[in-house]
Amino acid sequence: MLTEGAAAAALRRLREAQARDGSPSLERRREALLSLRRLVTAEAEGFAAAISEDFGGRSWHETMISEVGVVVAAIDHALARLHRWSRPERVFVGWRFWPARALVLKQPLGIVGVIAPWNYPVQLALSPLVGALAAGCRVVLKPSEHTPRTAEAICAAVARHLDRDLVAAVAGGPELAAEMSGLAFDKLLFTGSSATGRRVLRAAADTLTPVVLELGGKSPAIIDPSADLKRAAADIVAGKLLNAGQTCVAPDYVLLPRATMPAFVEAAKAAAARMRPDPSGSDATAVCRSADRERLKRLVAGLDLVPLLPTAEPRGTSPCLVIDPPQDGELMSEEIFGPVLPLVPYDDPEEVFDHLNLRPAPLALYWFGRDRSRLTTVLARTRSGGVAVNDTVLQVAVEGLPFGGLGESGVGAYHGRAGFDAFTHRRSVFLQSPLSGARLLRPPYGRLAERAISAMVGGRVR
Repeated sequence: MLTEGAAAAALRRLREAQARDGSPSLERRREALLSLRRLVTAEAEGFAAAISEDFGGRSWHETMISEVGVVVAAIDHALARLHRWSRPERVFVGWRFWPARALVLKQPLGIVGVIAPWNYPVQLALSPLVGALAAGCRVVLKPSEHTPRTAEAICAAVARHLDRDLVAAVAGGPELAAEMSGLAFDKLLFTGSSATGRRVLRAAADTLTPVVLELGGKSPAIIDPSADLKRAAADIVAGKLLNAGQTCVAPDYVLLPRATMPAFVEAAKAAAARMRPDPSGSDATAVCRSADRERLKRLVAGLDLVPLLPTAEPRGTSPCLVIDPPQDGELMSEEIFGPVLPLVPYDDPEEVFDHLNLRPAPLALYWFGRDRSRLTTVLARTRSGGVAVNDTVLQVAVEGLPFGGLGESGVGAYHGRAGFDAFTHRRSVFLQSPLSGARLLRPPYGRLAERAISAMVGGRVR
């Protein structure tokens, strides 16, 4: 007899609750979101301690801002708009169907699976719950095994604070993620690498489970000749230093005018020194996994490096710039996911488009400059999941903006209204009137039907 896996057991239990109780009411959804908010605020310090232990050092401030603060803001945004998002939409049927009516009902998809990553282990586990619970879905959540203490803390917190008939958190390794990928969820959200995302998509295809994939890629920062170079350097360094570069929308490399390279290097070093006056202090975040530390050292081996901070750490795991790396090397083909920032010079702004459009669409694109006509051209001639102008990373925290990739950087989007929509079925309802004129267009056809047809097609047909 086959043993039921943890994810399958959780899915079965939630399906039983769905069959017994039906979809959660609007009031129950509100209470679920408020319970999630209480969970995040009550467990914030415990989460911060667990993440720091898992990472081998993680800034408390970064955790509070990028994990706890982001989730609380998402919940508050949804609570304030839930009634409006959930309202049925009236649809104009057109004169041909008068006096019939039509509307679109917003109904929950059902049971959602969430497979979360390790780099923001709380935010990227709990943020998807906001849209799913707002939409009236039930959720099976798997935190990342690469941050085991945080995963344990999340599972315990979910059991303490959330309705067990709405959310189940299950802990486990790659085998559990593989199990979830093959289950018949009503939707599956995965955040992680493109390689793993492909495996999830293949497994989900067997059950025709729709997916949202948040994957990443090499997000460029473009410095236009019109840019304020010092400000651009500071904003790019801030985005790169956040979470030691272990952010899916971190600026992955910089495209900049060749003549500005020396000035940019000095501005970046000055910005890093201001932000990290004590490189080994409490606000320092470590590269989390030993495999990633080794990979980063391999990526920068033999390249022209400029340390951003004075440190005894091996290069690659501490912040550094890479000057004009080979375009066919691993550094410029893999997502870096660490505190390494390549600088790629260009001589003509047209080279920027040649560079970007020969590569997969990134999750984010950053543009720095003051020439609005050039910005318009960049937006028209490039593709990316999202764009930030004269800053980095902050676009992800704007709940009114959908967050998602394009092509290899992802499938689908969530956050804010986009998150509600991602887990909602828009059910079409057509309401016929007893006085329906459409019945005149049924056989046997006569002169009246022919007149109606003439009116429909815009002229006499016989």
